[in-house]
Amino acid sequence: MGLFLKELTEKFCEQSFPVVFVTIFAKFLFGVGLGALLASYFQALDWILWGWILIIVSLLLSIPAYYSLSRAVNLDQGRP
Repeated sequence: MGLFLKELTEKFCEQSFPVVFVTIFAKFLFGVGLGALLASYFQALDWILWGWILIIVSLLLSIPAYYSLSRAVNLDQGRP
């Protein structure tokens, strides 16, 4: 597990700026969405909708970055 994580980290650092930016931005949106969901338990119902929207957008934004990263790791290991 440690070796795979090291390879994954190295491949992530080798990615282009847009891929790294979208990955970090998606994680930021996920954090904001999660924060909005947690804040929703304190009253306002509109926060629930916006929290879920931000989480879904963040997950959709991260799909291409994770695909690119997994392809880079698999190609280095000789898998198609």
